[in-house]
Amino acid sequence: MTAKTTSVDRLQRTLNQSWFAVVAPAVIGLVLAVFSVRFLKNYGWSLFLGLPWLVSFLSAFCSSFRREIAFWIVYGKVVLSVLLLGAGIMIIALDGALCLLMALPLTLTIALVGAALGVAVGQISRRPRSTAVPMALIVTLPGMTVVEQAHRPPPELRSVTTRVEIAAPAKRVWPVVIAFPKIAEAPTGIFRGGIAYPTEAHIDGTGVGAVRYCVFSTGDFVEPITAWEEPMRLAFNVSSYPPPMKELSFYEHVDAPHLHGFMISERGQFRLIERDGKTILEGTTWYHHDLSPACYWVPMSDAIIHRIHQRVLDHIKRTVEAR
Repeated sequence: MTAKTTSVDRLQRTLNQSWFAVVAPAVIGLVLAVFSVRFLKNYGWSLFLGLPWLVSFLSAFCSSFRREIAFWIVYGKVVLSVLLLGAGIMIIALDGALCLLMALPLTLTIALVGAALGVAVGQISRRPRSTAVPMALIVTLPGMTVVEQAHRPPPELRSVTTRVEIAAPAKRVWPVVIAFPKIAEAPTGIFRGGIAYPTEAHIDGTGVGAVRYCVFSTGDFVEPITAWEEPMRLAFNVSSYPPPMKELSFYEHVDAPHLHGFMISERGQFRLIERDGKTILEGTTWYHHDLSPACYWVPMSDAIIHRIHQRVLDHIKRTVEAR
């Protein structure tokens, strides 16, 4: 009985140490993040919900193992563990600062749930084998990631439309739409954080079959023209595209897997609607992305595309009206 009690006390002393409750879950989370991102290239529920839940559960379990402790103290350690995980992701160049900041509100919300459950399980634990619960969770998450990757449905095709009114007839707007001059305005907001932004556009040829090049800060969108209805509609496919962002990081270049194939523009169009000598210029992009949960990431990606549209449409408006 004494030996068993001593082993439980020794386990408790180890788990209850603040450094252990912060560092150990973060290290476990980093290993699982590498497995999900580098090996499976999975950016789904298991990564954005399961991983922060597991890290916060483990941190809270260690902090509260066989003892009463204030929840705010536990959650403080949980947050430190999550932040340490983020720092580790940046250090090994798995991702950049902007993406981690975008995921942080979701992560901290999920961490509240994980922390609450970790405290509940930790405080009722009385024996060494009670650690079987967190160990089982550590083993289960990679399996869940593999199953999720194998059964993910194809991403939904979405569209984003942005409009601006220009004080000029459509025939004056059309030439600037098909090829607009370099945007002198400096990037602002999210564009300064690394999101790719448009700088100019030029076109080779005229009519259907011509190729338009929309130049972004990270490279060119190559856009074969599929509809040329001068001066009312220009439609195009996207045959190649640059990375959607440049990661903020300690390193000059971070080649995160989500920069390739996880947010794809399929096609786009400009519509010009003339009314009373003015033109409503409407830009639409059809795209899909493969990040989950969609309810969190879709509004964010829609907003980014809208900002990209707005930068182009406002520039076209200024250019035409200045002439």
